[in-house]
Amino acid sequence: MSRTPPKLADLHPRLASAVVALADLHRDANPGTALCLIWGLRTPEEQRRAHAAGRSKIDGVKRHSLHAYGLAADLWVYTDADDTRLYENRPPKAEGLQLQLLQRGSLRRWYIPLGRLCAEADPALEAGALWRTFRDGPHVQIGPRSERVKLLQAALGDHGFAVGKVDGVDGPKTRAALRAAGEHAGCDWRASWRQSRLMPCHPEIFRWLMTTKTVT
Repeated sequence: MSRTPPKLADLHPRLASAVVALADLHRDANPGTALCLIWGLRTPEEQRRAHAAGRSKIDGVKRHSLHAYGLAADLWVYTDADDTRLYENRPPKAEGLQLQLLQRGSLRRWYIPLGRLCAEADPALEAGALWRTFRDGPHVQIGPRSERVKLLQAALGDHGFAVGKVDGVDGPKTRAALRAAGEHAGCDWRASWRQSRLMPCHPEIFRWLMTTKTVT
């Protein structure tokens, strides 16, 4: 099945910058390697398929993955690379790079060290390789939740919606702003009020904020 082509431009700018910085740090620490953005933005159908295949605990229906917001990315490590430090999608076969993913010990050899570089790339960049349960070596995301809420509040403010202080707390003002944004975006604003450990709004509202010009 086809899937959304992985592009840095589809990620939130904060995450895109962090991924580029991480690729530079990783190459400096591991000459001859490159990172590959293998998955960025993920549609609801793609999320459902990932859940069905056991690659994610999030089903895309009751809960939404951070991939749906452009706030998460999956990165593969390749060796035998020349000058390129970061690829969008798989590198050309003709370049002869070697994927380091499923080999025994690849998590410990490549992805845990990559995860330890994340905080240097951006203090808010979290690595799935460092999670205590369900370790997801290639996964990185903006976190903790308060940092993601700050990005949401900033986007709402940029569109003229009154959120008060950008403090990472989704209180009454932020929720009222989400309701107004949902009406502008044509989304059911009540969907944005569903309890979520990841984000307080529906992905459609967040993506609308990130891809439209100021409306108020």
